[in-house]
Amino acid sequence: SFAFMVARTKADCDHVELWNTATKGIWRFGKPGPCTNLGSTGNGISAVGVSGNRALWIRYAGGNFRDWQLMTATTTQKGPAGLSKQRRELSEGYSKLYAVAGKLDVTDLVLYVKSSPPGVDAIVKDAGEFGDELKQDLERIARDYPGVRIDIAVQPEMEKRTRSALAKDLALQFAPVVGKGGKEYERTVLVGYAVVFAHERYLSRVMAEEEPDAGLKKFLLATEKRYGALFDRVMALLDKDYFRNAG
Repeated sequence: SFAFMVARTKADCDHVELWNTATKGIWRFGKPGPCTNLGSTGNGISAVGVSGNRALWIRYAGGNFRDWQLMTATTTQKGPAGLSKQRRELSEGYSKLYAVAGKLDVTDLVLYVKSSPPGVDAIVKDAGEFGDELKQDLERIARDYPGVRIDIAVQPEMEKRTRSALAKDLALQFAPVVGKGGKEYERTVLVGYAVVFAHERYLSRVMAEEEPDAGLKKFLLATEKRYGALFDRVMALLDKDYFRNAG
């Protein structure tokens, strides 16, 4: 077998492929897509090796700092996997950020409310838009930084399904057309947002402290700031309209 690097084009990022001389089969490692973040000092592949059906290569990416990563993949597991324990742990965090970003849009549940206050509507709208933006950013990062993965399961599948079903059940329970009304429902939605925003803000901060790449660290700190701003808005609205004043 031979492993080789395919140079980047406008439509596709540089990547590694493996050619099996016996079967004439060719395997591509990594998903197709254009490079979107080459860094100020470049991004590329510097060396390629092969052993049987396993390819190994060194990937680099840089801004103020250059990050070198040893990558490996096989013909049966074509997604490149980093060999660094630190990268694996950070990828679990990126996967969690990606999974949560995809669930920030709860407009389907809020539709059960015939008329919700402008403050609640604005938070639901902004959270959904931020979730879409964050998902796209993470997908670009996963393409541009082979050491970053966003597809690692951080919860057992049955637990994920159970939590999802429970969250939807609780939300519907408070929806005016089937259960409890107005203020209680709005408060439930806002408190749920507050918990999620707080968790993701601190996750982003902890990851930023661990992330060695300057560009990714900057992205995580910006994500922390965005989640923090959303959390502050939710808490201000809860304090103003939904929590009793102890004084």
